[in-house]
Amino acid sequence: MLAVVILLIIAMCIVMYYDATRFIIPNWLVGSLLLLYPVAFYLSSAVIDWKMDLLGMLGAFAIGYIIFAVRIMGGGDVKLIIVLSLWVGLEKLAQFGFNFAVLGGVLSLIVLIMRGLLPRLCKNKEKLPRIFRPRQPVPYGLAIAGAFLLMMYSNDVPILG
Repeated sequence: MLAVVILLIIAMCIVMYYDATRFIIPNWLVGSLLLLYPVAFYLSSAVIDWKMDLLGMLGAFAIGYIIFAVRIMGGGDVKLIIVLSLWVGLEKLAQFGFNFAVLGGVLSLIVLIMRGLLPRLCKNKEKLPRIFRPRQPVPYGLAIAGAFLLMMYSNDVPILG
């Protein structure tokens, strides 16, 4: 099970890197997280109600579809939330949502403040990383992955227990 935990940590770091630098969360990465779940289920000694966890994932899909359709969040972010919803399970889904909402708010504030400060300090605005340029989206995958890592750290991902 340690290998699964390490793979999850690496995957969240890759999500953060790609989203912060390229504003994308690769489909291969989200798909890998989905395929890793049955492996973790098989290796886990925890009692997991996978049917309820699938129901939570379906609920995340329904809400995510609406959020994506009204252009509040990008498709990669929504797909990541959907897959990670399976990992956290139905019982911890609200906590996961709360965690990434709070982290997303903090991230948005930091990015907006930096977008106001850095152009004044930097003579060549084209050298600024894209995340700090005006009128760019906030890479919310950072908050989603961060919330998942926080839940892993606090033993709130039942399948890993």
